[in-house]
Amino acid sequence: MAETRLLDNPYVRVTTNFVHDMSTGTWAACVLVLWSLARSRAGMPPEAAAAIADAAGAVFWLLIASLIGLTVTGGLRLFYWRSDTPPEQLAAKRGALIVKHVVFLVVYGAGSFWAWTLVGS
Repeated sequence: MAETRLLDNPYVRVTTNFVHDMSTGTWAACVLVLWSLARSRAGMPPEAAAAIADAAGAVFWLLIASLIGLTVTGGLRLFYWRSDTPPEQLAAKRGALIVKHVVFLVVYGAGSFWAWTLVGS
């Protein structure tokens, strides 16, 4: 009987990719919602501004949850990327993968920080 690894299961891979992409879209949507809520608070009565601030806090925590989902599923994708990539291609692709993730780290870090500044404004 052949041993089956969890990451070789196509359903696990499809689900992982779906959650990864969904988390990415959710993160971007949360940033846009926070920007929109911050713009709409100007000139509102204090009670309405307080309600919008509460909603912005909830959206920010959804943003954090999507970052966690993105990171976890990204780690899983790394494991099966390594197992699927021929050894002679690993070195060439590794450099591009590192550059891509550094850029993403900057984008997600700066975007999340900016979103955090919008929650209290």
